[in-house]
Amino acid sequence: MTDNGGFNVSELRALKKLRMMIIVPAIALSVLGLIMIYSASSYSAKINYGDAFFYVKKQLLGFVPGLLLMYAAYKFPSEKLKKLSTWALAVSVILLAAVFIPGLGQTSYGATRWINLGFITFQPSEIAKFSLMLFLAKMYSEKPPRSVKYLILPFIAAAVVLALIMAEPNMSVTLAVAFAVLLVTVAAGLDNKVVVALTVAALCLIPVLIIAEPYRVRRLLAFLDPWANPKDEGYQLIQSYYAIGDGGLFGVGLFNSRQKYLFLPFAESDFIFSVIAEELGVIGCLFVMALYLVFIYAGIKTAFIRKDAFSRQAAFGLTIMIAVQALLNIAVVTGSVPPTGLPLPFVSAGGSSLMVFLSAAGLTAGFTRAEDPVKLPKSHKLFHRSYNVL
Repeated sequence: MTDNGGFNVSELRALKKLRMMIIVPAIALSVLGLIMIYSASSYSAKINYGDAFFYVKKQLLGFVPGLLLMYAAYKFPSEKLKKLSTWALAVSVILLAAVFIPGLGQTSYGATRWINLGFITFQPSEIAKFSLMLFLAKMYSEKPPRSVKYLILPFIAAAVVLALIMAEPNMSVTLAVAFAVLLVTVAAGLDNKVVVALTVAALCLIPVLIIAEPYRVRRLLAFLDPWANPKDEGYQLIQSYYAIGDGGLFGVGLFNSRQKYLFLPFAESDFIFSVIAEELGVIGCLFVMALYLVFIYAGIKTAFIRKDAFSRQAAFGLTIMIAVQALLNIAVVTGSVPPTGLPLPFVSAGGSSLMVFLSAAGLTAGFTRAEDPVKLPKSHKLFHRSYNVL
């Protein structure tokens, strides 16, 4: 018995299961984010804005449209997505440059990363990083990077995006995007010698970028010994440690965080994972990480089952971008890497950011549709075996 696209019933069920493994974790993390944003911000929001639900309301304004965008992205044909990827990147670059236009760009905490349209404020870098993944997918699907000459245009595009993000300045997103670009390029077939050369170049460049700005040096020193300057650069990391340490195995209980009482800066955004650790403990943290792992596994699995090169690369790139950002955020709040401002995907406060992440999840889920060519060549044992695991 067969159904859409020549698939039998069991194959259609496998595709649906894979699709749910992308959609459900994304929505679950978003809903958890709404709860934790309220818990982390209610006190500060009440003091600063007179409304304990201030940040939650803003997040809801991103969550509801985000679900609609997620569905629209899921339905969007991959062929059209490939055609539009270059235009999407071009628009993203224009938006990245627009943040430097006086009156349009918004500066906060010394960084100009936002465009304020009056009714909405958003970070173009959130859009640009996923647009870049789609553009690289298009380029590598047409000319795999097995030769250096095929890297020129993709790397020029990546360099422009990274330079504009770095100029904001936003080193955390720059590093996350650069790492994702490297992983996507390696997966597309980059020669091992070139991989080593690029890795060495990146490792040499990072110290230069750190030394170029004094505040980055102070952050690095705070990471090495936060208690050397506990009231300044080391303060946020120390408070994060306190939150995580207080949580223990089962946490102090939902809504019972003590660090949210103006001790932990950016508790509702960059350091929301610390509040999760404090209130829900190790068990809660493992649950959150499990949701990310399911999403990442399903996204990469989706890349495996695609027949066309663009969809393979796009599914992998979108998934890896989210994976890298989630990993870096958790690494920062646990003191595994130097402190840097990077939101936790789907969870941290930021309505426009949530809309972008849900859209990216929708695009990834769309690559599992039976209407598209996803049936695997049976001669390819690795992919065929991987497919049958479902």
